[in-house]
Parts: sequence; C-alpha cells; structure tokens
Amino acid sequence: MFTDEDLFRAWQYGDAGALETLVQRYHAPLLAHLYRVLADTHLAEDLVQETFIKLIRDAQSYHYPRPFRPWLYAIAHHLACNYHTSAYARRVELRAEMPAMQAREPDPAEWFERWERHHNLRKALTHLSMEQREVLSLRFGQDLSIPETAAILSIPPGTVKSRTFTALRRLRSHLEEHVSDTESKQGGQHHG
Repeated sequence: MFTDEDLFRAWQYGDAGALETLVQRYHAPLLAHLYRVLADTHLAEDLVQETFIKLIRDAQSYHYPRPFRPWLYAIAHHLACNYHTSAYARRVELRAEMPAMQAREPDPAEWFERWERHHNLRKALTHLSMEQREVLSLRFGQDLSIPETAAILSIPPGTVKSRTFTALRRLRSHLEEHVSDTESKQGGQHHG
C-alpha cells in the first residue's frame, strides 16, 4: 500500500489514479470531521468538495515528503474558518435533522434513544466555539496526535491541550445539565 505522500507525488507527476485513491481514502473522514465542526451536513459536503478542489489548485505548494494528512486537513480548516467568519454564517441557524431509521434496527425505542443521545451531544457541541469543536473532532474523531492537530490548526501543542481540556469540560457540563433537566422533568410528572 502506498503512503499518502507517495500517492500525492505520483499524482503531481501525472498519475490520475493516485488522486482518485486519495479522494476515496479521505472523503468520508473529512466529511465526518467537517460535519462535527460545522453541524451541517450539506455545508460539510460542500466544504469537502472545495477542499479537494483547492488541493488540486494548490498542488504546487505541497513538497514531498511533507506529511500529507495534516496539509489536507489544514486546507479544510482554512475553508471552514472562512465560512465561519462570513456574514452568511452568522445569520444561519444550526438545524437538527432526524435521520431515517435503518431497516436493520428492530426496536424503534432503542433507535430513538440512540438518536436522542446523538441529538443531545450535537446540541451540547453547539455551545462550544468552532475552535473547540474542531480540536475535539481532529483529536478524537480523526484520531490525530497533538502535534498533527497543532500543525493543522497552526497553533502550539499546548494550545491544543488547553482547548481540548476546556472543550471537554464545557461539553460535560452541558450534557450533565441536560441530564439534570430531563430527570427533573420526569420526576415532576404525576402518574395516574
């Protein structure tokens, strides 16, 4: 199996199949990352496409054997930041979409409980800054190391650690608050 760096260099020298392999390798992980950061499926899909377009346009800025994955995620990071700071992004409200129940899921109550946990996590994530969501997504969603995350975000490793700690603390606080609210609502109901 070829490394990402070897594949990209092969594409730079004219091997179209090498680029196709890289796109297949990174499309789903990049989409998952951008979705976690932006909480919008359609926007994440658009930015994944734009990331690969920018990768092609800026191919000359990649110099072998520079690590490919941090370079690719840095492109996606800059596109997400540009979107986030745009006037349009400040007017758009985050939407929660209920996914379709899969045929292989026999218990609707179990499916709904799983969806509700996912929805509560998404809702709690909206209380974090984009920087905090991004660092959590890169560290835990993409399984990147602290140095790789720091390289992608162009910040020191210590900042990655502090953002991670702060984000996890805020996330836990919001999730505990939701559980507490739910329990108090259920406790206040009278059963007849």
